[in-house]
Amino acid sequence: MTKIDIAIIGGGVIGCAIAWELSKAYESTFLFEKKTGIIKGENQSSQNSGVIHSGIYYDQKTRPLKADLCVIGNQLLYEFCSKYKVPALNTGKLIVANNKKEEEILHIYFERAKQNGVPGVNNISGSKLSLLEPNVCARSALLVPTAGIVEPISLIHRLYTMASNNGAHFLTGTRVIGLEKKDDYIQLKILYPDGKYDFLQSRVVINSGGIEADCLARLMNQYSQYELDPIRGESYKFYSHKRPELKIFKMNVYPAPELVITPYGHHFTVGIHLTPTFNDISYPPSLGSTVTIGPKLVPGNKQDIVKPANRKIFLNAASKYFPGIREDDLLWHQAGMQSRLKKEPDFVIKADSMYPNFINLLGIDSPGLTSCIAIGRQVIKIVKKIL
Repeated sequence: MTKIDIAIIGGGVIGCAIAWELSKAYESTFLFEKKTGIIKGENQSSQNSGVIHSGIYYDQKTRPLKADLCVIGNQLLYEFCSKYKVPALNTGKLIVANNKKEEEILHIYFERAKQNGVPGVNNISGSKLSLLEPNVCARSALLVPTAGIVEPISLIHRLYTMASNNGAHFLTGTRVIGLEKKDDYIQLKILYPDGKYDFLQSRVVINSGGIEADCLARLMNQYSQYELDPIRGESYKFYSHKRPELKIFKMNVYPAPELVITPYGHHFTVGIHLTPTFNDISYPPSLGSTVTIGPKLVPGNKQDIVKPANRKIFLNAASKYFPGIREDDLLWHQAGMQSRLKKEPDFVIKADSMYPNFINLLGIDSPGLTSCIAIGRQVIKIVKKIL
């Protein structure tokens, strides 16, 4: 029976960041990813807008991990991308308000920015906003200077490469179909693409399965109460070079958050926003002419990720602060699932209550991409208490 120190399940950006952090300290680190080929993040990690969040959206009462890890992760991610030449740009963000009610909401987030330690956030007038983004029309805005964008696939591949160089082993096309406690180890049953299976035992298992993480948690502990709340994010895109009268966007532009009422509680959503993109994936990075518009979050399921949304919804939302946009400017971009949990607004990063050498990462939706390296460091603290 093969025995190893660490098994990581899931090879998205979170799994790869954990593998990189752990491979610095533990030689026997293995990552199992169900998809075949080199790690590409064909899931949450790539099917998102690539925004580097600042930490302004998350309150300390209900989402303390998101609040803290996003602010820390923001700085760590910029440092990593600069050091290892991953395309990333500190573009800044505008959160706009078009009436008094929206300005009152922005005041809540201005205060939250101070509570969370988000640096440099300021209120600006509509006239100053138009100098920063001539296409945008609003009464006022919050200027959030630490926000930006990153190219997710390049980030995943760099983390994968760095971890591999440290000796981490990546087994793609392998699905974990069984988990069982065996003395001081956890036994994994591994299914290969050819239908054959194998067993190995690991001193620590880290569940970084994204939208499958709740199922993996129950595979280890049938009494696990965590359950995914399926949410699909849908996006369109706008090619600004087709409208030469409009200026190319240089910043992330967000509406004032809106209150959403669900069966599992009330929360604010960031709304349909505009995100500039890269010209290509070369380094040093430069902005291109394409802007993504979205996502719009709708109830979904793990398989329903390709149905195009009604673009009038996106037009109506974006035109409130981007009046120059037309319906025929909007082209379908992508859809992707988020691993949001029912009844749990925050990240869950902790050992299982029955099996302390099984570490769950559940509900790692936004700002998971921004927080990935900070999450990796959080996990290694837990691992060091076990090994």
